[in-house]
Amino acid sequence: MADLQQVIGLMYRADWTRLSLSADVYSENDGELARSRRRATRPPEWQGRHFRLRPGPGGGPDWEEVPEEEEEEEEEDRGYHTGWGRLLIAPGGRYRQEYGDEPSGQVKGSDGERGWMWYRPDLAPPPWLPVGADHAPPLRELFCPSELLGEFTLEVRGPETACGRDAIAVVATPRTSIKHLPGLRPVLFDRLEAIVDVDLGILLRREETFGGQRLSLIELTAVVLDPPEAADRGRFEPPPGSRISRDLGETLRQEFAGPGWEKAKNAVGLAAGGLGAWIRFAPHPSRHDDNFEAAMPPAEPAARDPGDKTPPSDDALYLLYRSAENPALTAMLHEWHDFSAWAAQVPDTVRAAGHGGVGFLLDAATRGKTVSHTVARLNVSDRETYRIDYTYTARKNRPTTIACDGQRRWQAYAAATMVGPAKPLPLQIAGLVDSSWLLQCRLSGGTELSYRGRRAYQFTATPGGQQGHVGPLLFFPADAIVDAEHGCLLRLISYAGDSPASWWELRDLGVGPGDPGEFSLQSRPGVPTVEETGNPFADVGAVTPGPAGYAFRTAVDAVKRTTGAVSATRSFLDDLRGRRRPG
Repeated sequence: MADLQQVIGLMYRADWTRLSLSADVYSENDGELARSRRRATRPPEWQGRHFRLRPGPGGGPDWEEVPEEEEEEEEEDRGYHTGWGRLLIAPGGRYRQEYGDEPSGQVKGSDGERGWMWYRPDLAPPPWLPVGADHAPPLRELFCPSELLGEFTLEVRGPETACGRDAIAVVATPRTSIKHLPGLRPVLFDRLEAIVDVDLGILLRREETFGGQRLSLIELTAVVLDPPEAADRGRFEPPPGSRISRDLGETLRQEFAGPGWEKAKNAVGLAAGGLGAWIRFAPHPSRHDDNFEAAMPPAEPAARDPGDKTPPSDDALYLLYRSAENPALTAMLHEWHDFSAWAAQVPDTVRAAGHGGVGFLLDAATRGKTVSHTVARLNVSDRETYRIDYTYTARKNRPTTIACDGQRRWQAYAAATMVGPAKPLPLQIAGLVDSSWLLQCRLSGGTELSYRGRRAYQFTATPGGQQGHVGPLLFFPADAIVDAEHGCLLRLISYAGDSPASWWELRDLGVGPGDPGEFSLQSRPGVPTVEETGNPFADVGAVTPGPAGYAFRTAVDAVKRTTGAVSATRSFLDDLRGRRRPG
């Protein structure tokens, strides 16, 4: 029987884009239980609030809050539902998914380049397909099992047979890892039972339960490999009248040109122009002090060649999976960001949005030295017990110390100390301590080497099936060096094109937590202590007194305005240049 390490490797390597397969799909869903779980998992500040997306007057999207009584009326998933469908997959990311017989009247798919969705003419289609749906997988919950590896604890139950195929039974339970943020991606179930195909790595069956009640079930039946119909490319072409997915660039070109986006463009332009003016005209050094550098440091050892697609070993993948189990460490964190590399990735359509304000911001942010350097001392015990001491940072509004003892969190600023409830370790730092998020990427390498005197593995990471950014990364490819003992990231470099855009490094690593007495802060003589309100704008204003705090509040207020852009911008610039001072 395969052990856990082998099953993790099997699930990680599952690649639906190489499959030639047909199958029937059976599903069940308890709508009432799902609705109650969604409400229960909302963050406290969202309780009793629900939002829906409607087309705006000019064709763009418009969010509106729905009263709870209306939410009850518009629920479409009430009751217990069962359904059948038919799925056909061909190599190259092509698929066709038909939902049932008569009731649904819906078909979706991809020809390998474009995602599409067709609705029966008498049904109202959605206003658009999600951006980036071109390469979205069918039945993600079955065909992307690697997404379970970073957020769940797996237990291998034993051999199984499903659809006449050899398989392995696995149980997954959610784990509150150090990088987990409540409410960001809520998990509705407390137990997941899956059947993993021994040869393909995909899930043949997935059942989610909560409190012993079935929340959902989805399974493949009548699986056929290499079906003759998969060779017919016409099966994957969008039928006439289909909605076609758009990539991000096309969406920006179309949406920013539409009248429905004028308000958003004005707000974005005003905010960006104001912040750009603050960077350029504010009466303090911003891009020319010792915390900014001309270039990133050289990478030694060099990053792996992205063209080298050597697959990682099961041992290396298992190391990443286990990194979530013991987060305790001490280290010195060095962090670099190159704003010019970031700005080079912004499309011209975005740069020109909002009457040039975004372009003004980017021009201001990339003048002079553009590489920021931050140094911090870390002492981490678990996700809500930690201390961060910033010893060198270019961000003037960053606290010098953040300490959390599991009950309360202290943030020490120069002007005040803010105290509030415990919160998880900041997400970027958590992504260095726990490297299991890398299992959502396509990894190559896993070459063993010595880095700063520690045994480690070096990987290249490129985008996987996960939509949006992964872990602390905004850009790909990335070069990652992982400590062979602890599983944390000793070095992580994110590339924007050919240039390093972000760089994180842990030095002087110590395994296990440091002094537990450091996880709280004492009151500082002469420095006021303020309670955290939960409103980020109010909290920033409370610890940023004087003209800087006033300028920030003015910029925030300007974002909310949709009229009087010119006068608001002039007023903001006058404040920054000192012609007017707040009373």
